[in-house]
Amino acid sequence: MCWFKSILSLKVNDPIPPEGMNTDQEKQWRISLLTDDEYKAFEWFRQGYTAHWTAETMLLDRKTAKRLFDSIYRKLCTTDEAEVSRVYRAVKLTPKELPPEKDNL
Repeated sequence: MCWFKSILSLKVNDPIPPEGMNTDQEKQWRISLLTDDEYKAFEWFRQGYTAHWTAETMLLDRKTAKRLFDSIYRKLCTTDEAEVSRVYRAVKLTPKELPPEKDNL
């Protein structure tokens, strides 16, 4: 594939990853671009929740939700919440991101 064909699909504001990254590094880099609110929604999507459910849970109106979710999809190079779940489900969490363990005593 010619280099110019690959850039035709890019939009003006699409983030372009630094060169030399493997797939996992690029995923982590893209995740690091998310704002706090975007990251919260991203976590719901990763768990398989829909955009509608996520918007209701985050108490977002329709316009705000659309803007937030479109920004997530653009930064992660995905088209919808199902693709976010599919592509980013395998991303490993760092120890500080893991939920605390609960004692079963």
